[in-house]
Amino acid sequence: MFALETLESLIKTHGLLFLTPLAIIEGPVVTVLAGYFVRLNYFSLATVLTVVMAGEVLGDILFYSLGRWVIGPDGQPPGWLARLGLTQPRLEKMVHSFEHKGGRLLVLAKLTHSAGALVLTGAGMARMPVIPFLFYNIVAAIPKSLFLLATGWMFGDIITQVNNGILYVSLGLLIVLVAAGVIWLRSKE
Repeated sequence: MFALETLESLIKTHGLLFLTPLAIIEGPVVTVLAGYFVRLNYFSLATVLTVVMAGEVLGDILFYSLGRWVIGPDGQPPGWLARLGLTQPRLEKMVHSFEHKGGRLLVLAKLTHSAGALVLTGAGMARMPVIPFLFYNIVAAIPKSLFLLATGWMFGDIITQVNNGILYVSLGLLIVLVAAGVIWLRSKE
């Protein structure tokens, strides 16, 4: 979304004031970059971890809220979503999935990064209770954030390659998840 040089310049110049909203918008890349800045002693590890975690959770809440807003109080998917394939029976299956294995779905989505936005929005559509939603997202965000911070700490000098690696791994996982979803949906019909 942003060029790495732009992110680095903004964070260097404005510190945590820009790190927080950037962590919400472009979490993984900013977290890796923040880990590198911790190594350079621009910020303390505890402060950066707190800011990155807050950004992760706030971003998750935004996607969750989007899902709740899209479905609306009547519980019916709008026409445009039905045309995209989210019919009432599929919405009911999704609600059932989140009731029985919502925690696992959220943790897996957070750790794979690729499906995160879709699953977070789906949790909102399924009306997953907010407290378990927050709990599972925080549980998954802690190791993810620590891993990305450690990556930035160790490999911050080669941030471009790390960013490209995250992009390729995320794209690959997204393709695998979409293919698996299509196969699963076809097997259910």
